[in-house]
Amino acid sequence: MRSGISRRWLEVVLSLLVLSAGFLIARHLVLSRPRPPSKEKKRPVLVVKTLRVTPRPFVYRVETTGTVVAPRRLELAPEVAGKVVWVSPRLWPGVKVRKGELLVRIDPTDYRAALFRARARLREAERTLAELSAQARQSVAEWRVLHPGVPPPPLVAKEPELAAARAEVAAAREEVKKARADLARTRIRAPFAARVLEVRVEKGDYASPGRVLAVLYPLAGVEVYAPVADYLLPYLTVPGLNAPAGTPGSPVEVLWEAGSKVFRYHGRVLRVGGQAEEKTRLLPLYLRVHPDSGSPELLPGIFVRIRIYGKKYPRTFEIPPEALVRVLGRTFVWVVDRSGRLVKRPVRVLFQDEKRVVISEGLSAGEKVVAQRLPGALPGMLVRERP
Repeated sequence: MRSGISRRWLEVVLSLLVLSAGFLIARHLVLSRPRPPSKEKKRPVLVVKTLRVTPRPFVYRVETTGTVVAPRRLELAPEVAGKVVWVSPRLWPGVKVRKGELLVRIDPTDYRAALFRARARLREAERTLAELSAQARQSVAEWRVLHPGVPPPPLVAKEPELAAARAEVAAAREEVKKARADLARTRIRAPFAARVLEVRVEKGDYASPGRVLAVLYPLAGVEVYAPVADYLLPYLTVPGLNAPAGTPGSPVEVLWEAGSKVFRYHGRVLRVGGQAEEKTRLLPLYLRVHPDSGSPELLPGIFVRIRIYGKKYPRTFEIPPEALVRVLGRTFVWVVDRSGRLVKRPVRVLFQDEKRVVISEGLSAGEKVVAQRLPGALPGMLVRERP
């Protein structure tokens, strides 16, 4: 019985040995078979659009809109009272009047009579002074005969009477001057070459001192009001603000679009207003412009487009807005170096709008700037330029 059990165990052991040997032979065959050559995986190269930058000058330009204004207006008012007996047929809104042109006449009858009375009083005062002077000379002569070598006293020389008479003559002369001036004031004239803005008088009205008869503005006094943001002022030249008074301001171009026609005017920034606008916080600039050939005169109230040409930068670079990257307060662009890899280049933006970005620092002539968005780009990444 023991021999039967031993034989069975021997068969089991031999079977296991055969299976193990077969497994080892199969494993050896699998591991020793020749492997196919492995292909190295190549990372895809990003194709990008580039722009070779070249330096060019840049003039900072501010575009805004504004209104033509007449900052100085004259309210024409009489200095004497009376009935208006004549109004110039040229005294109408919009009409240009010459310096010294007669516009309104007030009834001069009372003032002419006052001038005659003042002249009569002057003649009477001069006659009285002449009589007193003759009497004084006679009194002094008699005193010298009776009191030789003794100076005549003031009462004998009639000095008080003569002083009073001279004062009367002086007062009468001043009354004549005033009466003559009042008579001249009945004729109201234009004090300077101007355009009539308003008319508030008719023939037959009663005019009193201070009542406004018409409103004028000087022909050379029209300006353009242009509101701008305060952050733009460092790029502009504004006399009296960031430049000494009398310094020529930044050049300006004004466009008046009248229907299908566009009229052009050129000039300079004249000054800045006294305070910012309360609602918009914009600063008011005032421009003095002159019409180009063929352009009509500007009138107050006209709405215009304005271009203000600020400081000039001789060397800048222009790139499209999509080339600029802003991350966590840092501004940079991607530049492709000679080996075809990306380089992060910090830049300084001078100007930006919807169509372009002007760079003042950070780039060099001839460099290739990536002109598109590159999400996920990293420095050193290999790229290929789009043909």
